[in-house]
Amino acid sequence: MSATWVALLRGINVGRGKRIAMADLRGMLEGLGYADVRTHGQSGNVAFTFRQSKADSLEQQISTSSRTDFGMDVVVFVRTAAEFAAAFDANPFVARGVASNELHAAFLSAEPSTATAAGIDRKAHLPDEFAFGKGVVYLRLPHGIMGSTLPDWDRVLGVRATQRNWNTTTRLRQLIR
Repeated sequence: MSATWVALLRGINVGRGKRIAMADLRGMLEGLGYADVRTHGQSGNVAFTFRQSKADSLEQQISTSSRTDFGMDVVVFVRTAAEFAAAFDANPFVARGVASNELHAAFLSAEPSTATAAGIDRKAHLPDEFAFGKGVVYLRLPHGIMGSTLPDWDRVLGVRATQRNWNTTTRLRQLIR
């Protein structure tokens, strides 16, 4: 039985390095046996179906294939459609009616410790705001990403993160309906 998955490839096509055409990425995933492969944008946002498996094995498979096929080390974050939808639906800033152009989501490779997450001084980063969800940090950036005062989540939380704006997150949610 196949399941629907979302994969987020970190750091591709955001600078001059790590360039992967989405057609090539789709071809690589199809070559791995993934079906119904759909990409959004140019930054490694993918929805696909694949027989039941574990997210960590899919992350490793996509990362290894990226190294083999494209010569790039790529960190990959995979969620089931249900996990992605739950993360999408739980955004507290959407519930408050915050404009979507102020919103982002930082997807995490693992859950940070409760003590680490609680130890971040929220007032030090105002007017930016953040809230933790399951495997995600919800971000409200009223001055945009370039004006943000939020910390480097990798460094502060001790886990890897990849960030998407809310429009991209919304489009990915639509791809898995």
